[in-house]
Amino acid sequence: MDLMKTYLDKSMEIDGKIPWSSLKYLIGEVMYGGRAIDNYDRRIINTYMDEYMGDFIFDSFQPFFFYKDKEVSYNIPKETHRDKFLEYIEELPLANTPCVFGLHSNAEIGYFTNAAKDMCSYMIELQPQTSAAEGGISREQFIEKVAVDIEGKLPVVFELDRIRKHLGEITPTAVVLLQELERFNILISKMKVSVATLQRALAGEVGMSAELDEIAKALFNGRSLDRGDVSRPTPSRVLVTG
Repeated sequence: MDLMKTYLDKSMEIDGKIPWSSLKYLIGEVMYGGRAIDNYDRRIINTYMDEYMGDFIFDSFQPFFFYKDKEVSYNIPKETHRDKFLEYIEELPLANTPCVFGLHSNAEIGYFTNAAKDMCSYMIELQPQTSAAEGGISREQFIEKVAVDIEGKLPVVFELDRIRKHLGEITPTAVVLLQELERFNILISKMKVSVATLQRALAGEVGMSAELDEIAKALFNGRSLDRGDVSRPTPSRVLVTG
Protein backbone atom coordinates (compact mmCIF):
# COMPACT_ATOMS: atom_id res chain seq x y z
CA MET A 1 0.00 0.00 0.00
CA ASP A 2 2.88 2.36 0.68
CA LEU A 3 4.13 1.77 -2.86
CA MET A 4 0.69 2.53 -4.29
CA LYS A 5 0.37 5.70 -2.19
CA THR A 6 3.81 6.95 -3.25
CA TYR A 7 3.08 6.24 -6.90
CA LEU A 8 -0.31 7.98 -6.81
CA ASP A 9 1.09 11.01 -4.98
CA LYS A 10 3.82 11.44 -7.60
CA SER A 11 1.34 11.06 -10.44
CA MET A 12 -1.05 13.61 -8.98
CA GLU A 13 1.81 16.11 -8.59
CA ILE A 14 2.79 15.71 -12.25
CA ASP A 15 -0.49 15.94 -14.19
CA GLY A 16 -3.29 15.22 -11.72
CA LYS A 17 -4.44 12.10 -13.57
CA ILE A 18 -4.68 8.56 -12.26
CA PRO A 19 -2.32 6.27 -14.27
CA TRP A 20 -4.68 3.30 -14.54
CA SER A 21 -2.45 1.29 -16.88
CA SER A 22 0.47 1.55 -14.47
CA LEU A 23 -1.74 0.70 -11.50
CA LYS A 24 -3.08 -2.39 -13.28
CA TYR A 25 0.46 -3.52 -13.93
CA LEU A 26 1.56 -2.90 -10.34
CA ILE A 27 -1.42 -4.76 -8.89
CA GLY A 28 -1.85 -7.52 -11.46
CA GLU A 29 1.77 -8.28 -12.33
CA VAL A 30 3.91 -7.04 -9.43
CA MET A 31 1.77 -7.49 -6.33
CA TYR A 32 -0.26 -10.55 -7.37
CA GLY A 33 1.72 -11.79 -10.34
CA GLY A 34 3.59 -14.33 -8.23
CA ARG A 35 0.31 -15.99 -7.27
CA ALA A 36 -0.75 -16.46 -10.89
CA ILE A 37 0.43 -19.98 -11.69
CA ASP A 38 -0.72 -20.09 -15.31
CA ASN A 39 -2.14 -17.96 -18.11
CA TYR A 40 -5.72 -18.66 -17.02
CA ASP A 41 -5.11 -17.11 -13.60
CA ARG A 42 -3.38 -14.16 -15.23
CA ARG A 43 -6.33 -13.71 -17.58
CA ILE A 44 -8.74 -13.66 -14.63
CA ILE A 45 -6.64 -11.02 -12.85
CA ASN A 46 -6.49 -8.85 -15.96
CA THR A 47 -10.25 -9.19 -16.41
CA TYR A 48 -10.87 -7.95 -12.87
CA MET A 49 -8.45 -5.08 -13.44
CA ASP A 50 -10.25 -3.97 -16.61
CA GLU A 51 -13.68 -4.42 -15.03
CA TYR A 52 -13.08 -2.51 -11.80
CA MET A 53 -10.32 0.00 -12.50
CA GLY A 54 -10.84 3.11 -14.60
CA ASP A 55 -12.20 6.66 -14.54
CA PHE A 56 -15.72 5.25 -14.95
CA ILE A 57 -15.87 4.27 -11.27
CA PHE A 58 -15.99 8.00 -10.38
CA ASP A 59 -18.69 8.88 -12.91
CA SER A 60 -21.28 10.97 -11.03
CA PHE A 61 -23.90 10.76 -13.82
CA GLN A 62 -23.88 6.97 -13.94
CA PRO A 63 -22.88 5.61 -10.50
CA PHE A 64 -20.67 2.55 -10.64
CA PHE A 65 -21.46 -0.48 -8.50
CA PHE A 66 -18.99 -3.28 -8.08
CA TYR A 67 -22.04 -5.37 -7.24
CA LYS A 68 -25.62 -4.62 -6.28
CA ASP A 69 -28.66 -6.66 -5.33
CA LYS A 70 -31.55 -6.47 -2.87
CA GLU A 71 -29.37 -7.29 0.12
CA VAL A 72 -26.05 -5.52 -0.45
CA SER A 73 -24.55 -2.75 -2.54
CA TYR A 74 -20.84 -2.44 -3.26
CA ASN A 75 -19.89 1.03 -4.41
CA ILE A 76 -17.48 3.82 -3.58
CA PRO A 77 -18.89 5.89 -0.70
CA LYS A 78 -19.24 9.62 -1.22
CA GLU A 79 -17.59 10.43 2.11
CA THR A 80 -14.03 11.72 1.97
CA HIS A 81 -12.95 11.15 5.58
CA ARG A 82 -10.96 8.03 6.42
CA ASP A 83 -13.11 7.08 9.40
CA LYS A 84 -16.23 7.16 7.24
CA PHE A 85 -14.60 4.77 4.81
CA LEU A 86 -13.74 2.42 7.66
CA GLU A 87 -17.29 2.53 8.95
CA TYR A 88 -18.60 1.67 5.49
CA ILE A 89 -16.21 -1.25 5.21
CA GLU A 90 -17.23 -2.57 8.64
CA GLU A 91 -20.87 -2.62 7.53
CA LEU A 92 -20.14 -4.89 4.57
CA PRO A 93 -21.00 -8.60 5.02
CA LEU A 94 -18.17 -10.94 5.96
CA ALA A 95 -19.45 -13.78 3.76
CA ASN A 96 -20.22 -13.15 0.11
CA THR A 97 -21.91 -15.18 -2.58
CA PRO A 98 -20.07 -16.05 -5.82
CA CYS A 99 -22.25 -13.49 -7.62
CA VAL A 100 -20.32 -10.69 -5.91
CA PHE A 101 -17.19 -11.85 -7.74
CA GLY A 102 -18.95 -12.23 -11.07
CA LEU A 103 -19.28 -16.00 -10.76
CA HIS A 104 -22.28 -18.27 -11.13
CA SER A 105 -24.15 -19.13 -7.94
CA ASN A 106 -23.26 -22.81 -8.47
CA ALA A 107 -19.57 -21.97 -8.03
CA GLU A 108 -19.88 -22.40 -4.27
CA ILE A 109 -21.20 -25.96 -4.62
CA GLY A 110 -17.71 -27.26 -5.30
CA TYR A 111 -16.29 -25.21 -2.44
CA PHE A 112 -18.78 -26.56 0.10
CA THR A 113 -18.33 -30.10 -1.23
CA ASN A 114 -14.56 -29.93 -0.79
CA ALA A 115 -14.93 -28.27 2.61
CA ALA A 116 -17.23 -31.07 3.79
CA LYS A 117 -14.83 -33.72 2.47
CA ASP A 118 -11.88 -32.05 4.18
CA MET A 119 -13.77 -31.78 7.47
CA CYS A 120 -14.69 -35.48 7.39
CA SER A 121 -11.12 -36.40 6.47
CA TYR A 122 -9.71 -34.36 9.35
CA MET A 123 -12.16 -35.94 11.79
CA ILE A 124 -11.10 -39.40 10.65
CA GLU A 125 -7.44 -38.46 10.99
CA LEU A 126 -8.09 -37.40 14.60
CA GLN A 127 -9.12 -40.87 15.68
CA PRO A 128 -6.55 -42.86 17.75
CA GLN A 129 -3.71 -44.21 15.63
CA THR A 130 -2.13 -46.33 18.38
CA SER A 131 -2.80 -49.89 19.48
CA ALA A 132 -6.31 -50.75 20.59
CA ALA A 133 -7.32 -51.39 24.16
CA GLU A 134 -7.35 -54.84 25.71
CA GLY A 135 -9.80 -57.14 23.98
CA GLY A 136 -9.53 -55.43 20.57
CA ILE A 137 -7.08 -55.59 17.70
CA SER A 138 -4.22 -53.21 17.11
CA ARG A 139 -3.95 -50.78 14.24
CA GLU A 140 -1.37 -52.98 12.50
CA GLN A 141 -3.57 -56.05 12.84
CA PHE A 142 -6.55 -54.21 11.40
CA ILE A 143 -4.52 -52.94 8.42
CA GLU A 144 -3.10 -56.41 7.81
CA LYS A 145 -6.61 -57.90 7.91
CA VAL A 146 -7.87 -55.41 5.34
CA ALA A 147 -4.79 -55.96 3.14
CA VAL A 148 -5.26 -59.73 3.22
CA ASP A 149 -8.95 -59.33 2.39
CA ILE A 150 -8.15 -57.09 -0.59
CA GLU A 151 -5.41 -59.43 -1.79
CA GLY A 152 -7.82 -62.37 -1.72
CA LYS A 153 -10.40 -60.50 -3.79
CA LEU A 154 -8.04 -59.32 -6.52
CA PRO A 155 -8.72 -61.06 -9.84
CA VAL A 156 -6.03 -62.56 -12.04
CA VAL A 157 -4.68 -60.44 -14.87
CA PHE A 158 -6.27 -60.79 -18.28
CA GLU A 159 -4.44 -62.76 -20.96
CA LEU A 160 -4.37 -60.12 -23.65
CA ASP A 161 -2.88 -62.39 -26.32
CA ARG A 162 -5.72 -64.89 -25.97
CA ILE A 163 -8.33 -62.13 -25.97
CA ARG A 164 -6.75 -60.49 -29.01
CA LYS A 165 -6.74 -63.82 -30.84
CA HIS A 166 -10.35 -64.50 -29.86
CA LEU A 167 -11.49 -61.11 -31.16
CA GLY A 168 -10.14 -61.79 -34.62
CA GLU A 169 -10.55 -58.59 -36.61
CA ILE A 170 -9.29 -55.62 -34.62
CA THR A 171 -11.91 -52.88 -34.83
CA PRO A 172 -11.67 -49.47 -33.14
CA THR A 173 -13.95 -50.78 -30.39
CA ALA A 174 -11.66 -53.78 -29.87
CA VAL A 175 -8.64 -51.46 -29.66
CA VAL A 176 -10.34 -49.47 -26.88
CA LEU A 177 -11.23 -52.72 -25.08
CA LEU A 178 -7.64 -53.97 -25.24
CA GLN A 179 -6.32 -50.63 -24.00
CA GLU A 180 -8.68 -50.68 -21.02
CA LEU A 181 -7.77 -54.28 -20.20
CA GLU A 182 -4.09 -53.37 -20.35
CA ARG A 183 -4.67 -50.51 -17.90
CA PHE A 184 -6.68 -52.81 -15.66
CA ASN A 185 -3.83 -55.32 -15.66
CA ILE A 186 -1.43 -52.59 -14.56
CA LEU A 187 -3.83 -51.61 -11.79
CA ILE A 188 -4.20 -55.21 -10.57
CA SER A 189 -0.44 -55.76 -10.63
CA LYS A 190 0.24 -52.56 -8.68
CA MET A 191 -2.39 -53.42 -6.10
CA LYS A 192 -0.99 -56.93 -5.63
CA VAL A 193 2.53 -55.64 -5.15
CA SER A 194 1.36 -52.87 -2.82
CA VAL A 195 -0.70 -55.02 -0.45
CA ALA A 196 1.91 -57.80 -0.43
CA THR A 197 4.74 -55.36 0.34
CA LEU A 198 2.59 -53.67 2.98
CA GLN A 199 2.07 -56.99 4.77
CA ARG A 200 5.83 -57.61 4.75
CA ALA A 201 6.40 -54.09 6.13
CA LEU A 202 3.90 -54.69 8.94
CA ALA A 203 5.71 -57.93 9.77
CA GLY A 204 9.04 -56.09 9.92
CA GLU A 205 10.55 -57.86 6.92
CA VAL A 206 11.01 -54.65 4.90
CA GLY A 207 11.09 -50.97 5.78
CA MET A 208 7.90 -48.90 5.86
CA SER A 209 8.33 -46.36 3.07
CA ALA A 210 6.33 -43.15 2.76
CA GLU A 211 4.27 -44.71 -0.01
CA LEU A 212 3.44 -47.76 2.09
CA ASP A 213 2.60 -45.53 5.04
CA GLU A 214 0.09 -43.64 2.90
CA ILE A 215 -1.49 -46.92 1.83
CA ALA A 216 -1.67 -48.08 5.46
CA LYS A 217 -3.37 -44.84 6.54
CA ALA A 218 -5.87 -45.13 3.69
CA LEU A 219 -6.75 -48.72 4.61
CA PHE A 220 -7.07 -47.87 8.31
CA ASN A 221 -9.23 -44.77 7.70
CA GLY A 222 -11.33 -46.43 5.00
CA ARG A 223 -10.63 -43.92 2.26
CA SER A 224 -9.28 -44.08 -1.26
CA LEU A 225 -5.73 -43.09 -2.12
CA ASP A 226 -5.02 -39.63 -3.45
CA ARG A 227 -1.71 -40.59 -5.04
CA GLY A 228 -2.41 -41.38 -8.69
CA ASP A 229 0.93 -43.14 -9.20
CA VAL A 230 0.10 -45.61 -6.43
CA SER A 231 -3.39 -46.75 -7.30
CA ARG A 232 -3.94 -45.83 -10.94
CA PRO A 233 -1.97 -46.65 -14.08
CA THR A 234 -0.83 -43.99 -16.47
CA PRO A 235 -3.46 -43.38 -19.16
CA SER A 236 -2.52 -44.48 -22.65
CA ARG A 237 -1.92 -41.81 -25.25
CA VAL A 238 -2.57 -44.09 -28.24
CA LEU A 239 -5.11 -42.55 -30.63
CA VAL A 240 -7.89 -44.71 -32.00
CA THR A 241 -8.79 -44.15 -35.61
CA GLY A 242 -11.37 -45.94 -37.65
